[in-house]
Amino acid sequence: FSISRDRASRSLTLTMPQKITEAARQHLPELLDGQPLPSLPTGKSLANLADALELAPRSSPKLAPHQLRTQQLLGSLKFIELLHPRLSLLIHRLSCVMSSPPPQAYDVARAALVAAFHEKDIGITYGGLALSHSPRFTAAIAAYIDLSEPAPAQLEALADATWGDRNIYGILLTFGGGAILHQTKKLALVVDSSMEAEAIASSKAAESVSYAREVLRALGFPLDGPTLVATDNLANMRIGSLRSAPSRARHFMRRYHTLLQRVAAHEVALRHVGTEHMAADFLTKWLPKRKLEACVRYATNAWAHTTA
Repeated sequence: FSISRDRASRSLTLTMPQKITEAARQHLPELLDGQPLPSLPTGKSLANLADALELAPRSSPKLAPHQLRTQQLLGSLKFIELLHPRLSLLIHRLSCVMSSPPPQAYDVARAALVAAFHEKDIGITYGGLALSHSPRFTAAIAAYIDLSEPAPAQLEALADATWGDRNIYGILLTFGGGAILHQTKKLALVVDSSMEAEAIASSKAAESVSYAREVLRALGFPLDGPTLVATDNLANMRIGSLRSAPSRARHFMRRYHTLLQRVAAHEVALRHVGTEHMAADFLTKWLPKRKLEACVRYATNAWAHTTA
């Protein structure tokens, strides 16, 4: 990690330029030499290619040299992703085929490296003069999150999930205005509704919140009130916060049990936000460029560099 401090805006930025440069030197030296780049997919073509990746059939226990090369690049990208949340969904697609990567996976991985290289001096910023220090938690069933404003100074969590052909969930935890955790993972469970998928996402987010709260307590900053966990599924919010009877959801209410305990203990507060304001959306689905950029700005606290 490289750490830079802007005392005028009272912010601190983490970047990883050396790791990105090392990966480029090994897998795409044209980025360093200023030479024309090979033809690599971008935009919708990149998303489609990533979605179409499938495990390559193996006739031998050993991987081919091009497969090992792809695994090496993914290993570098997993480090880089820590400070480049826009890569999370793409890297998740790659991770799903890394036990036997197809030839196309290397192009997808190099396309991710190009995106990281163009932002190698941009990472995640914490602090800044524009941060709100007022808790966003209220007794209302909804929380207002504006993606055109930075995340607050307080600890917050947003969770999203997709249900269907891609059963995954995404979690975004922010503190000090920037992401302290962002991840995309498989649900690892068979679910039969989008609400149940969102329930798993919210429960996983609440687990991460509990860990983060304990870290803050150990550092001498215990949190008094509950931490906001946002979901864009209203049914999930109503049942997860004990505002509605479960009716047809009784068969999976046991999966809510730990989340409900955390809500009852005032450790977390589950609140609904509109889909258009769900900043974790980019972790679970391909988004139009405008919303993707808004989500990434929210996760990385880009405002700190423009409000000095």
